[in-house]
Amino acid sequence: MSDSHSRIIAAAAKPELAPLGFQQKGRSRLWIADRGPWLNIVEFTPSRWSKSVSLMNAAHWLWIGAGFLSYNENIASNCHAEFETEDQFREAAIKIAKVAHAKALELDRKFPSFDAIAAHAVQRARSSPDRMGPSWWGYEAGVASGIAGRLGEADEFLRGVTDDRVTGRAAPFLSLIADPDAFRGKGNDLVAEDRARLKLKPLGSPAF
Repeated sequence: MSDSHSRIIAAAAKPELAPLGFQQKGRSRLWIADRGPWLNIVEFTPSRWSKSVSLMNAAHWLWIGAGFLSYNENIASNCHAEFETEDQFREAAIKIAKVAHAKALELDRKFPSFDAIAAHAVQRARSSPDRMGPSWWGYEAGVASGIAGRLGEADEFLRGVTDDRVTGRAAPFLSLIADPDAFRGKGNDLVAEDRARLKLKPLGSPAF
């Protein structure tokens, strides 16, 4: 997407997202609001095949140690705009930015606390298709349960992880099942590491 398209999108996004605590990541189409142990994300996604933009709202859990900016919970929208003229695209970008504002608030309302995040992770893992329960969703539910102090539930989920891509991440938490403080400490370490990788300010106190 050309610089003019990016400038139009940024100009539309700033008045809608900055009041919610979002900051643009460099000159990219990515806007991030820091919520401590998680990030509220807005991405104005370009198309590879046309001059256009779509909207993605998502939450990124800093406590799972993904190693990349994962979109762990998405809120769907059907926002999409093709570029025809600058005036037309500017109006479309303003409308999309307003939807981004509303969806970002929806995520904030959905996850007002870590307990709410943990409850969501557990419910999703328990109701997930077979391929996701023993994979990332089961891992997220296990880590969230342990951080929330429900070590029996954490043990159940983490021992149920069989996806080779995730078992190595579950193992350190499993070794700490009998020590709630150490389990939370591992979660805090992952938050701090991910924040440093993403060049976010260190938290003034541990996340958990």
